Amino acid sequence: MRASLVLLLCILLVNSAQINCTRDVTSSVDFTSFLNNVRSDTPAEEQRDAALEVISRLIPERAHEFTVEINISLPLNTFKISKSDEADKVQIVASSGISACKGFYHYLKNYCGCHVSWDGDQLALPEILPLVKLSRTSPSRFVYYQNVCTWSYSFAAWTWLEWRRHIDWMALNGITLSLAPVQEDIWTDIYREMGLSEKEIEDHIAGPAFLAWQRMGNIRGVGGPLPELFKGRLATLQNQSVYEIRRLGGMVALPAFAGHVPVALQRLFPNASYTPVERWNRFSDDECCPLFLDPSDELFQSIGKTFLERIREKYGSDHIYFADPYNEIQPKEANPDYLRKSAQGIFSAMQAVDDKAVWLLQGWMFVKNPFWSDELLEAFLTAIPRGRFLVLDLQSEQFPQYERTNSYYGQPFIWCMLHNFGGTLGMHGSVNNVNVLVPAARQRVNSTMVGVGITPEGINQNYVMYEFALEMAWNFESVDEESWFFKYASIRYGHVNFQAIDAWQQLRNSVYSYKGLDKIRGKYTFCRRPSLKLSPWAWYERAMIERAWESLLNASDGLSSSQLYLHDLVDVTRQALQNRADEIYLVIIQAYNHQQTLSVERMAAQFLDLLADIERILKTSSHFLLGPWIESFKAMATSDSERHLFEMNARNQITLWGPNGEIVDYATKQWSGLVEDFFLPRWKLFFSEMITAMKANSTINNNQVQEKIFQTVEVPFTLDTKIYPVSPEGDPIAISRELYDKWADLRLNVTIPKKKPKRLVRMSRKARYFS
Repeated sequence: MRASLVLLLCILLVNSAQINCTRDVTSSVDFTSFLNNVRSDTPAEEQRDAALEVISRLIPERAHEFTVEINISLPLNTFKISKSDEADKVQIVASSGISACKGFYHYLKNYCGCHVSWDGDQLALPEILPLVKLSRTSPSRFVYYQNVCTWSYSFAAWTWLEWRRHIDWMALNGITLSLAPVQEDIWTDIYREMGLSEKEIEDHIAGPAFLAWQRMGNIRGVGGPLPELFKGRLATLQNQSVYEIRRLGGMVALPAFAGHVPVALQRLFPNASYTPVERWNRFSDDECCPLFLDPSDELFQSIGKTFLERIREKYGSDHIYFADPYNEIQPKEANPDYLRKSAQGIFSAMQAVDDKAVWLLQGWMFVKNPFWSDELLEAFLTAIPRGRFLVLDLQSEQFPQYERTNSYYGQPFIWCMLHNFGGTLGMHGSVNNVNVLVPAARQRVNSTMVGVGITPEGINQNYVMYEFALEMAWNFESVDEESWFFKYASIRYGHVNFQAIDAWQQLRNSVYSYKGLDKIRGKYTFCRRPSLKLSPWAWYERAMIERAWESLLNASDGLSSSQLYLHDLVDVTRQALQNRADEIYLVIIQAYNHQQTLSVERMAAQFLDLLADIERILKTSSHFLLGPWIESFKAMATSDSERHLFEMNARNQITLWGPNGEIVDYATKQWSGLVEDFFLPRWKLFFSEMITAMKANSTINNNQVQEKIFQTVEVPFTLDTKIYPVSPEGDPIAISRELYDKWADLRLNVTIPKKKPKRLVRMSRKARYFS
């Protein structure tokens, strides 16, 4: 009881240091008239009931202590919370069901010291709920979530139970807009009606782990064929999800036709205007790529209208549709007129079906792509009326395009933190960038920013970054980062534990302090295909990770019953050990270059021992197991052949990413099972070849060894059917402490290179922005 009172007191003190976020939300730029149509039409009573259901699912024993009222006359994204001495219930009045859930969670977090996350919940409410009276209106018209890739990297094998929990989490964090990209069942019907054969359709649609990139026109048929029943399963899940999001007053962007069509369509319509799509990421002609149908072609308009009519018929509409015609695909002409007509053609197919249509566009196609000169970019973005585009500035924390385009030439945009690529698990982030750049983007002269979003390719990692970014969607100004992390650590574990708080401050000042322009994707040496040419680097003092590790271990007496604490202890242990692997690798390469065979043998053995220890610690947490990922894919199958196909999809995506390792290790995961049976055998083979070559007074052939690894380790793993545990084993605290004693004091004569960060430079509108 005393610890809870201390926690609540500390939270209130931290809250008092935060800014007052209730103020008038206005804009001097008139670009939102069309966005007024992107708004929920769910009745207030239904939104209230849906919000109360979220509360009941989260705290069933205490839900009766909260009331909800939806008042749609309030400003958009507003909640009011009150509880007086005379009232026995906390009263929430909000502009929507989403805002009511956000207000509810704001109260739980900031007044009751509770925490809800991807990693788990901490819901130790005080016996008597605290008094409160506050009102908040978000400066964000939209709070956005999802990347088209998330649906393959994280959601591919989800059940309704997982979606139900995730939609609740979305509502609690005030997310008002997301995606609903499932479309394969509709396309199958359309292609049949057009005259394509079943084989031609099968050759086009990808497997369950690769659908996102087939939808974007990057690949065709990889991991397929997609069974008919599976298409129906996806559509059913999406229908349930869309329904529940809308019940809460949220909105979903549905897919529109972007122009990507099966190669076989040429057989039926040989006179249409097609563009062959250039090869994507070394895929063969059989797998890359679909054709691009010119948006000005009559066939485009016919297909686009038919498709959107079917989508709307099945899912309804919030008048917002996403289409990404050139996502990692180059247009056929660097011609302003061509790109202007392309944008107009895609939008005209939307507008013909829905005269209130708004086009949601991923701005990723403009990032670090030399094709898109300012002239071409302006031609594309100004081709349709202002407010008809809603652009996701997809990686604003590192490569903001709204600066270069002077707020997208008047089109509204959403500031997005991408952060994660492929669902990799290494700790990294740019807290200060998010903290500073979000309010700065709002305050720019003639800013057209209308919201904040998170757009990770994969979830279930680095949760602190996403909690922070989603809070900034509701803040007008920057916050005190040290205070924010103090509160985060306290409410996450339900106690004010100063050792744990110190650990999180160490993390804040190290892994979460990145400000440069180099790629930080969570991939470290031991997760990559072995080579002589790897280049480990860091932007932080790695000793800070070991101090965070030590502090978390020292907090174990008070926090050992917290599942979130145990998750974080495993995560930090994993981070510290992978850093150590980087160091040992550099020592091995140094010894190899100096022909020191005995040193290579000794350090290689140490490296393999380290990987075995990483496997040991990962095995203690259900969040770091390979088994659940594979079993979730297998559970979707209706036959043995499907089960084998789906398991191959699950294994291939997180390893080779393509039948021949076209994007090898991109979506790698540091999971128990993957370390033991994929990463460790690769390195064991590599070191064996290295030592053999040294003893023969020769040099290792890097390419030949990688081919041997591909044939003897990587391909067999993707085709294997070994069953992996779905439940953790071992004591994470005891094993972490043992590994700390073993590895933390190891001192190697090596320094991990630090790259001099490329800084963001404020450039004129006409300046090129590529690094």
